[in-house]
Amino acid sequence: MKQKKNVILFIVSAILSVIILCFFVTGYYSIDAYRIESQGYIDYATKDAYIRDGRLFSALIFVLIGLINPEMIIVYIINIMIAIMILSVCVIQIYHLIERYKRLENIKSRIIAFMLSYTYIFNFLIVDVLKFIDSFVIATSILLFIIAIKKIIIEKKNKMGFLLTILGVICYQGTIPVYIATAILITLLENKKINKEYFKRIMPCAISIFVAGLLSVAIVNLVPIITQMEMTDRITGVDPKECIQGNLKDMDKIIFYSFYMFPSYAWIGICLLIICISIVIGIREKKIQFSINVLIIFMSFVGALLVMIPIQLLLEVARVCLVLGQVISAMLIYIYCTNFEEKKMNVYQKIIVVIIAIYFITTVSSIIHSTYEYKVGNLIDKAFSEKIENEIVNLEKKGIEIHKIGIRYAVNDKKNIEYGKLVFEQSIYLKGLYSVILHEYYTGRTLISVQDFTEELERTYFENPSDKELQFKNIDDVLYVLVDL
Repeated sequence: MKQKKNVILFIVSAILSVIILCFFVTGYYSIDAYRIESQGYIDYATKDAYIRDGRLFSALIFVLIGLINPEMIIVYIINIMIAIMILSVCVIQIYHLIERYKRLENIKSRIIAFMLSYTYIFNFLIVDVLKFIDSFVIATSILLFIIAIKKIIIEKKNKMGFLLTILGVICYQGTIPVYIATAILITLLENKKINKEYFKRIMPCAISIFVAGLLSVAIVNLVPIITQMEMTDRITGVDPKECIQGNLKDMDKIIFYSFYMFPSYAWIGICLLIICISIVIGIREKKIQFSINVLIIFMSFVGALLVMIPIQLLLEVARVCLVLGQVISAMLIYIYCTNFEEKKMNVYQKIIVVIIAIYFITTVSSIIHSTYEYKVGNLIDKAFSEKIENEIVNLEKKGIEIHKIGIRYAVNDKKNIEYGKLVFEQSIYLKGLYSVILHEYYTGRTLISVQDFTEELERTYFENPSDKELQFKNIDDVLYVLVDL
């Protein structure tokens, strides 16, 4: 019976995910895909990112892929399908967690449990994970963490949990906040209040993630030394002071605008509504500890990001903020498992059911919208590259050979007004990060990038401001392009 239930949950979760992620399932290209196309799978894995970032599993997998050297779109589609399957297993894990503390006696209760477990894993920020060509490795890290926590806290198998924790960190370090927050949630579900027993239960998890984190730092620092490679600028370029200042400055965009991947003010609004309802319930039913625990869950999930604030600008890397996408489901899971009577629902419990349904629908629609915006960013990049290619082809017809290209972005006050914020953030061209890699990816033409497109050259040959988005000028074998957005 349990096996049949797992199969049904897996199929429903996987099919739903394929539908709402349709814009990704048909193929998507992040900046990493462009770089891999330019460098090759093996060089990217060993000389650019994965090995030097301490992500050994990703490095090994992409070295093996490099031996076959398949087309990028094939690798990405296989990757995201595997990632969806792994994350669907994560949904099952959370569903069984809910089932442990709440009897799911009818179809209604099972639907509620599914919506909670699904939005815990496939929250609106999961899009920033699934855009990458190695998202299945990040998904594996999340799954290993969930299993590790359950092994330690519920089954008391500390050694196995410790091993799975280490494997999860080696897969991807950016999911550490998910481990911290999920461990706090599960321990609260097990223990109901924070006391000596609570700390006794969660301590093995704390030790495991701390040791795993230290091991990850050691790998990141030792691998470049052993391989005689320099660290990537993602490591050497980190300035804790600048990161902290930048994150504090951007916190309003994160809290109120949710990385532009969820309706503005909706995330904080729903969080505050749930906390207020839990406080009212706690006062009316004389369950103050219940209200405190809901508040602790909120603070724990938000606070889990503290480990990332000194080392990463969060607004640029939404995937390390997955806990923010999980916190609403986490609070609702706790409420549903500890203070919910479906046969005799009071007005507050009915409100909670409505919130669960609305949040599920909003999350699904947000994922669809975000993936569409990401895809539009791809299409804009492709169209830009094709316009340049058309200009080069026209010049070739006149007997002019182009081997080099110079790109300059005109400065004006009206920038990207016709594009949505998320489209702008995901388009390499719109963000002014155009490189020859982009053109080579979409057209197959290799050009040499020149850096001599000066302000003086712009004044001499181009109009600024101009009604044209792109202005071209060829000098010898160089095509200069002024972009005026």
